[in-house]
Amino acid sequence: MAVYRRPSRTRYVLAVLVLAALTLVTIDARSNGTGLLSDIRSKVSDGFAPLQRGTHAALQPIGNFLTGALDYGSLRHENQTLRNQIVALQQQSVQAAGEEAAAEQVLAEQHLPFVSGIPTVSVEIIDNGSSNFENSVTIDKGTTSGVAVGQPVVAAGGLVGSVQSVSAHTATVILLTDPTFAAGVRLPGANIGTAQGVGRTDPMRVTVDTTNLAAPKVRAGEELVTSGLDFEKFPPNIPVGRIAAESTSPGQAEPDITLAPLVDLEQLSYLQVMMWSPQ
Repeated sequence: MAVYRRPSRTRYVLAVLVLAALTLVTIDARSNGTGLLSDIRSKVSDGFAPLQRGTHAALQPIGNFLTGALDYGSLRHENQTLRNQIVALQQQSVQAAGEEAAAEQVLAEQHLPFVSGIPTVSVEIIDNGSSNFENSVTIDKGTTSGVAVGQPVVAAGGLVGSVQSVSAHTATVILLTDPTFAAGVRLPGANIGTAQGVGRTDPMRVTVDTTNLAAPKVRAGEELVTSGLDFEKFPPNIPVGRIAAESTSPGQAEPDITLAPLVDLEQLSYLQVMMWSPQ
C-alpha cells in the first residue's frame, strides 16, 4: 500500500521558500537598495499594488464605521451639551427682555401726568384671568397697603378700572370693559356722556344726554377723558379711550359712539391704585 507523503513535501517546499526569502532579504539589505534584487522587489510591489488598493478600499468603510461607533457616544454627549447651552442662553435673553420691559412700564407709571398729585400705590397683577371673557384682574396689595373698594386704577395709557373687592393682601380690579362698569366722560363742547363696557374684546359704548344740548360733533380718533363731575367715580382728566366710530341714524337725536380703551388690557403687568374717593 502506497504511503501518502504530501504533507511532508509541503513542509519541505515551505521551508525552502522561507530560506530563500531570508537569503534575498539579507542580500538586498547589503545591496543598499541597488541591483537586481531591488528591481525584483520593485516589480513585486507593483504587482501587489492593485491588490493593496482594492483591499484598502474594501476595508476603509469598516474602519470608519468602527471608529465612528467608538466616537458616537462622545459626539452625542457633546452635541447635547451644546444644545443645553443654547437653550440656557435663549432663556436668559428672554428673561432679561421681560425684566427690562417690566422695569420700563413701572418707570412710566410712576410719572403719570393725569394723577395730579393724588397719592397712589403701585401694584402688580398676579392673576390676569383665565380667558378673554373675564373682565377683572387680581392685584398683589390690599387693605394693609391702603387699597379700598371703589378706588380708581390706572396705568401708563390711562384708566384701567376700579377696585371691586379687597382683602388684607390682595384685591380684585374690575376692568373698564366689564358690562357693569361706567364712567362719566367729557365730549367736545359742553356735552357730558357715559362710557360703558361691553366686553373685554369689544369697544365701549358712549351715551350722550342731549336733553338740553345739541348733539356733540365728534370725530373718529378723538380721545375722551373722565369728566370729574361732583360725586363721579373718578377724578377729572383721566384718559379713557379713543373714539372708534360715530354715527347718527335718521330721526335719532343721540349719536352712536364707540370708544376703544387707550390701555392695552392684554399687556398689563403693573398698575397704580389712586387713593381717591368721590367723597
